[in-house]
Amino acid sequence: MQARTFILIALAAAAAACTRNADDLALADGVTPAELASRLERFAVAEIDAPTDDLEPWERVVLERLIRASDVMHEIFLSQVSVEVPALRQRLAAADAPWAEDARAYFDVMAGPWDRVNGDAFLAVGEKPPGAGYYPEDLTSDDIDRWLQQHPEDREAFTGYFSVIRREHGTLISVPYSTEYREPLQRAAALLREAAEAAENASLARYLESRAEAFASDDYFASDMAWMDIEGTRIEPTIGPYEVYEDRLRGAKAAFESFVALADSAASADLDGLKARMRFLEESLPIDDRYKDLERGFESPIRVVDLVYSAGDARAGVQTIAFNLPNDDRVRAAKGSKKVMLRNVSRAKFETILTPIGEVVLGSVAASTLRFEPWFTVVLLHELAHGLGPGTVRSEAGEAVPVNQALREHYSSLEEAKADVVGLHSLVVLSRAGLYDEAFVRDAHTAHLADLFRSVRFGVEEAHGEAAAIQFGWAWERGAIVFNEEFGGFQIDRDAYVEANRELAAEILRIQAEGDVRAAATLRDRYGTLRPEMADLLPSLDSIPVDIRPVYTIVDRMAGWGQGM
Repeated sequence: MQARTFILIALAAAAAACTRNADDLALADGVTPAELASRLERFAVAEIDAPTDDLEPWERVVLERLIRASDVMHEIFLSQVSVEVPALRQRLAAADAPWAEDARAYFDVMAGPWDRVNGDAFLAVGEKPPGAGYYPEDLTSDDIDRWLQQHPEDREAFTGYFSVIRREHGTLISVPYSTEYREPLQRAAALLREAAEAAENASLARYLESRAEAFASDDYFASDMAWMDIEGTRIEPTIGPYEVYEDRLRGAKAAFESFVALADSAASADLDGLKARMRFLEESLPIDDRYKDLERGFESPIRVVDLVYSAGDARAGVQTIAFNLPNDDRVRAAKGSKKVMLRNVSRAKFETILTPIGEVVLGSVAASTLRFEPWFTVVLLHELAHGLGPGTVRSEAGEAVPVNQALREHYSSLEEAKADVVGLHSLVVLSRAGLYDEAFVRDAHTAHLADLFRSVRFGVEEAHGEAAAIQFGWAWERGAIVFNEEFGGFQIDRDAYVEANRELAAEILRIQAEGDVRAAATLRDRYGTLRPEMADLLPSLDSIPVDIRPVYTIVDRMAGWGQGM
């Protein structure tokens, strides 16, 4: 099923168009067929499955429609990566070079010809534009600033999540997603409406209907509110434009993605105690009280799910193990945000990647304390932390500007670092309140140290990788992480680490609250690169997969599921 989406794309063009330029494709300079094969091997094939034997007939129909709609999200996302990607994939599909099969597989993993871990191109296509497919390739951030100074009436359209910027007759224009991607969005909307018609859960049907309407209007508020209210059903879908990581020019444009999952109500209920403590965690943030948002919604439902299928930005490069949405501050103010934990994906990564990394990084004694539950809790607290702290910055004119717009290209890395350090800070706060015992907190910190090495292997050009480098460098300078020669691994000085982590949380939260672009750049410049202590150890991890390549086994069982309508 790895090639499912690309097959759909290839069928959309005539065979002649696919083969016309296939012969001129080449690997990038310095990338040999052997190295390409090695890069592919760093992503371990992992079967991602979920229990479906007891699904009702209507649930099977809904899942089948959602998976088909997810493929449409992937199709749109490829064009967001670069407007050239769909045509390039068609050419690659027809290539018959000895390395072509590996290139097709790696293209599928990376959702394009650019390696999201190495930060380079593996095909001879040049560098990836910072603005991906959202902006003209030659447009700079300064160009946009100058344009907006001259055309202030364009600010809302140009800086919004759901539009692309194009150049027409020498003039910059904003094109809504509903126009730019009209045809595929109409197909996706039709599938969501069919799923809504089949659904026997009112809250699920309401979300699917409102999301279909949003594809045509670019107004996602009502459907985000409906998504927060889904209850009483195992089916947990998340589909549409959400994260802004792909936009490295301005950090403003949302990428299409999809998660289709089945919720575990009992496991979700076990975590409800954290939901009730969100206000307490906001109050406990290490920042000035004037920056704390105690009026926001703290509903924050938590879902433990098993992933059935993913697509778009959710399936590009490193696979997501949890997410916290929506990003709309209006929804967060009214209802908080929903934390979705992908349990089957998390366990696959813990067993395949984190455990062997721990055995190298931590030494035998500390590695023996690695346990799934403390690490999974840290991941959850990371997601909770995305919903804590400043969401907006006050401009000089007194307007509320979203933090991502205020910090621009600095936002993604600092937000991921914030989520990590505020999540660990929250763990300590909750332990002092009696929720976790000392052994659990110790094991959680140990697992997080190993996880920094897992994340930094994604590359410091990627937000999570740079966030890990920032944390390691900050803690190392303060003596909170040391290398223990006796045990042959890195260890945490718990007291020093708790204090260093609190200090970093305070600094990042302040930067976000004040929209301090200069301080954000300084922090990234100083700590956003690999320290020698970390870099020197990374080659010893080369035999361990960087991430997984999911194979969604449910799709093989899905034949005929959609015939119920």
